Amino acid sequence: MNPALPAQKRCPDCGTAFECGMGSDQPCWCSTGHALVMPVPGAGADCYCAKCLERRIAQAGRKSASGG
Repeated sequence: MNPALPAQKRCPDCGTAFECGMGSDQPCWCSTGHALVMPVPGAGADCYCAKCLERRIAQAGRKSASGG
């Protein structure tokens, strides 16, 4: 059996190419390097690169802290 390879993706925010490991035999970088604070993208949505994911997590934290 061949292990699944990471998928090649493009960030919907900035267009940067990156590897997504969801569905492979190892956890994806986003689930091991970041707190699980963002919802899983819904149908038709896609994953973000590390830079954009970090920016979105920071924005969500500021929004939560301000009560908005």
